[in-house]
Amino acid sequence: MLHASQTMLALKFRVRAMEDWWFDTTRSVSTTHSERAFDASKIVGHLRDSLTYGPARVANARAALHNLPIRNYTQYTFLDIGSGKGRVLFLAAELPFRRVLGVEFATELHRQACDNIRRYNRFRQKCSNIESINADAAEFEFPNENLVIFLFNPFGPEIMNRMLANLAQSLEKNPRHVMILMLWPEQSRLVEQMPGVKVYKKTRRYHIFQTADTR
Repeated sequence: MLHASQTMLALKFRVRAMEDWWFDTTRSVSTTHSERAFDASKIVGHLRDSLTYGPARVANARAALHNLPIRNYTQYTFLDIGSGKGRVLFLAAELPFRRVLGVEFATELHRQACDNIRRYNRFRQKCSNIESINADAAEFEFPNENLVIFLFNPFGPEIMNRMLANLAQSLEKNPRHVMILMLWPEQSRLVEQMPGVKVYKKTRRYHIFQTADTR
């Protein structure tokens, strides 16, 4: 039984590796390898409870993106907080968002994301306005636009609370439709506590929240 379990685990890792290879190869990018630690001298802001970088699985992220309550993608900006090397940015660019932004505090990951953006080539691309921003999520000023905010556990509750407080202030000043998509959500309860934010959909892999659509 143990041998069979080990075989299945090895097969899963092999399938995931092939998926990652296929994604990068067909888009002329490099988004796969994880980063186990961050150098405190090579980030914007402070480490606090920021976590290690690991790319989202393509199938999970794509499924979540296609279940967003959006009628017209061109009315929304996609924003990945903790965007790393840009994998989810390229998935989002295959939908006709107004623009696609990534926020990454690690300077080296941001540099790699910029390199990937320059190389990115995909016949299914529908959004050409892609940008990586080297910034601290705890201090980030949210664009005054309809937003889809993507989070794949980039940090713990300390930074999450600060980021959500900034978002709440932004929404109070400029009410608009904002969706928060959390993949394998570990801080979901903090989003649920935000005023004016309601659950749209919850699955085992992702949670989607949204504000009232003010359009």
